[in-house]
Amino acid sequence: MKISDLKIVVVGIGLLLLCCRCTSTSKVEARVLPNVVLILADDMGYGEIEALDPEQSKIPTPTLNRLASEGMVFTDAHTSSSVCTPSRYTMLTGRYNWRTRLQSGVVQGGAQPLIAADRMTLGHLFQKQGYNTALVGKWHLEYQYQVPDSLKAITPKKEAGKFLANVPIGTKIPDGPITRGFNSFYGFHHSRAMSSFVRNDKITEEIPVVDVLPTLTQEVSRLIDTKAQDAKNGKPFFIYFAQNAPHTPIVPSKEWVGKTDLGKYGDFVAQTDGSVGKVLEALERNGLSENPIVIFTSDNGTSKLANIPELQSKGHYPSAGLRGSKSDLWDGGHRVPFIVRWPNQVEAHSQSEQLICLADLMATFADYFSFEIPEYNAEDSKSFLNALFGKSLEYPRNEIVHHSIEGRFSIRQNEWKLLLAPGSGGWSSPKDFEALEASLPEMQLYNLNQDLGETTNLVAQYPEKVDALVGILKEYIKNGRSTTGTLLENDVDIDIWKEESNYRKTKP
Repeated sequence: MKISDLKIVVVGIGLLLLCCRCTSTSKVEARVLPNVVLILADDMGYGEIEALDPEQSKIPTPTLNRLASEGMVFTDAHTSSSVCTPSRYTMLTGRYNWRTRLQSGVVQGGAQPLIAADRMTLGHLFQKQGYNTALVGKWHLEYQYQVPDSLKAITPKKEAGKFLANVPIGTKIPDGPITRGFNSFYGFHHSRAMSSFVRNDKITEEIPVVDVLPTLTQEVSRLIDTKAQDAKNGKPFFIYFAQNAPHTPIVPSKEWVGKTDLGKYGDFVAQTDGSVGKVLEALERNGLSENPIVIFTSDNGTSKLANIPELQSKGHYPSAGLRGSKSDLWDGGHRVPFIVRWPNQVEAHSQSEQLICLADLMATFADYFSFEIPEYNAEDSKSFLNALFGKSLEYPRNEIVHHSIEGRFSIRQNEWKLLLAPGSGGWSSPKDFEALEASLPEMQLYNLNQDLGETTNLVAQYPEKVDALVGILKEYIKNGRSTTGTLLENDVDIDIWKEESNYRKTKP
């Protein structure tokens, strides 16, 4: 070959590589980002959905059954806490809730936000990818109330059928969701103030509690209708729909009363399913059903206020045979439904046994977007992106830390789970003080592969395993993170033992 010919070949190859690179880049730039709807039920245990526990679930959930059949069910998905404020904090930030000032219980509204102003949230992550972000529903992560001088003499009157905040319509919300990564907010702070509805940064109306779920559902449908064309033109949306149901007050709408054989609670769960159905209908009528990622999950397990013994007497097991319920360290408190439907990406009617935490949503979406999360954020989040495609994970989650309403800790590594409490750590019996009165050990160790119901305490048989798990928890606390990276600080000093809770006689 002549040198001149070789030059031609080299130039040709260079042009070909350049064209390939340009083509690849253009494909990335032209990639249609999926619209994302994240639906978070309030107090819905794993066993509430027929498809997840067909033998023991007696409430019709056709929409969620359909989601499960059209997508992937994660059978080992967990919240970081067994109550709502902390689990929501972890989901939105990718950071364990117990690293904050909130060491037990939930917040009541009217104080400094639990999420720091400079902390990235899921909303921020999506905004950085060009998404329009919206939160519809329950916030429960604190915001302050600024009552204008002209309204300070007004005290909201108690009304039957309304759960009002202690401030009037017109009150400003200076540090709510629209300052924490969301372009819009329509909803309320927490269930005991759920009638006081906020539009973006102001309380604008007061709604009867029975109308809250229909109103929220209608708002999500409206958002999809109004944003559909933008979505088709390359401006995708992320909607976080934080339902108020089936949390108390248990108030099914008139058209849902009597839909089940399990009373008002069963009817309210059925209505929760129907609410999801309305969202899917909105996507379909706008020609968006082939594109969006729809995720359905819950903030914790079913509440005792649902009257679980009565439900079980009728053959319905809200926790699907798991021990415990909302507030507890046992899996019934924090193992939750987690369903992902993503047409043409996630295999229909598939299942994953990968251990995941709601904290992992941040790292998973960042992984999909090829976005590098800033060092001081999402310190407890791990990507499960490959699991959605049926592939193995390079760095799977093998450990997870849980927190109860009393601030008690448990830590799990693979099949081993250690509870640093003598009882439930929450409302279920035996409560911690009851366990001590019954001379039960001060800690509990279970092998979930052999004992998913957490019935046989192995703490005395495996002291080395206890020490190893306590050591991991202490390391996570010391490092300020459970992932690799720069060592960080927790917001407060953390007591992993909370021994004072052993003597506290709490009620739900």
